[in-house]
Amino acid sequence: MKLLCFFILPLAITSCCLGNRKCQADNYNTRFRIIDNTTGKDLVFGPNKIYDQNAIRFYSLNGTDTIYHHYGSGANPNPGQDSLLYVSMDYRKAETVFVQLSNTDRDTMAVTYPLTDASPCCADYNTAKPVTVNNIPLEQITGGVFLIKK
Repeated sequence: MKLLCFFILPLAITSCCLGNRKCQADNYNTRFRIIDNTTGKDLVFGPNKIYDQNAIRFYSLNGTDTIYHHYGSGANPNPGQDSLLYVSMDYRKAETVFVQLSNTDRDTMAVTYPLTDASPCCADYNTAKPVTVNNIPLEQITGGVFLIKK
């Protein structure tokens, strides 16, 4: 009976964790489109653009330090849609991120970092989840893309 309790029972419980499993790591990458609030037209890419993709900045403040989040633009994996802004939020998990679209247009984004329970076999992990811009809830569309409406 002791053999059952100390060897076979724990093996049976953890057997789901054996084999070829893929665990997630913390993921602070996010994707955005900046669109016109009334027409839905893209304001960074295409014929209706009013913002220069190279001038856009995502940053947060840590005391007196400014932390710039890695940012880039690229193709949207969904066919027929404009390109996306790809942002890697900093590992320090700033809850307030500033979005500077131009010298005169700056917005405030609230970001949360929910913990995903990956038990019993993997470690729990965090993801970055933008929630609001200027206290207006962000819409999330197909592919995990967040819409910033101006």
